[in-house]
Amino acid sequence: MSDRHSTMQSLEARVARLEAIDAIRALKARYAALADAKYTRDYQRQPEHVMREIALQQSGCFTERAVWVGGAGFGNDLTGRDRLYEWFQRSPWRFAMHYYVSEALEVTDAFNAAGSWRLWQLALRDDDAHAVLLGAVTEEKYERASSGQWLISEMRFTQLHMMEPDDRMLPLASDFASLTALRTSRLSELTRTER
Repeated sequence: MSDRHSTMQSLEARVARLEAIDAIRALKARYAALADAKYTRDYQRQPEHVMREIALQQSGCFTERAVWVGGAGFGNDLTGRDRLYEWFQRSPWRFAMHYYVSEALEVTDAFNAAGSWRLWQLALRDDDAHAVLLGAVTEEKYERASSGQWLISEMRFTQLHMMEPDDRMLPLASDFASLTALRTSRLSELTRTER
């Protein structure tokens, strides 16, 4: 009976670990979807009342005392869900798409976990509409609340790299035909200015 009891406990612990990892992945997907929902399909910020609601939901992905270490110009260092709510409302973007991939998650016990993610983000700056390609690595900590919900307790950007692909404004296109039309238009402009 002892071996069977031990095997069942081991199986329960393994299932609990997998469920925690799945819940953390879902949490990260929700966070990214909310980050992107703050912008319209025509590359504008949502109206202020919509931004506030989405920022509230986005900050709800974090614990009350969560820590954000974004560095200069990327939220700086913030502590607390209320400060994150303020930061998420004043996003530096007019458009963004976040892709969090290649996660490495470790459940340390029933209430704590840690992980890292690679972020690839395409964005348009709010101040000048320039396109930005952003790559980053985030190191994160998670806590399971008394409700059973996993929340982010720390998000630290350990690597953050941004670039503007060109010194001219680059509008985004939603399909290949539009992208080709934009490129053709830019080439025509260049040809005219060279004459």
